[in-house]
Amino acid sequence: MKLLKSPICYNISPVLLLILLFLLAQVSVAAQENQTADKKQPPADLKITSDKMVASKDQSVVEFMGKVKAVRADSVLLADSVKVFFHTSETKKEGRSNVKRILATGNVEYTEGERKAFSDQADYDTAEEILILTGEQARLLTGKSWITGKKITLFKAEDRVVVETTEENRVEAFFDAEDQDGSLNKP
Repeated sequence: MKLLKSPICYNISPVLLLILLFLLAQVSVAAQENQTADKKQPPADLKITSDKMVASKDQSVVEFMGKVKAVRADSVLLADSVKVFFHTSETKKEGRSNVKRILATGNVEYTEGERKAFSDQADYDTAEEILILTGEQARLLTGKSWITGKKITLFKAEDRVVVETTEENRVEAFFDAEDQDGSLNKP
């Protein structure tokens, strides 16, 4: 039997290779869990407290201002301002939340389980379950491990994170050796 040789780049850092292999394993496990999970979960309630609220029925949006705290299922969002966008009767799908999008600005802090995030702005699409954190130093923490960048996108349904940055401020990450799995993807 003849073995075929394929080109392999041997300049990959062993640490980077281990991280990539670990992330691929996490994605594989998450994909298997998603296949067996019941996708028809009822929408979670949303409770918001603030100093002030302004509603605009024409635009299907409610803005909360001043020491805003939004609680939904096991997540807490703190910010200076939070806008909640609602589906109209034409865009609402049966079994889905009336909340279409949540946009938080100013001193944003987001907590969900072990995961914590800090940014200047957070934009959450409820249907796609995508949270986008932006700011000069958007930061995501899990345990003692952390990662920073200009834009951090959490694909919650896929259990995946993408971090983007600029030439001036590159992505920085720290993986604590004592964290159980060293992953920023686990909530």
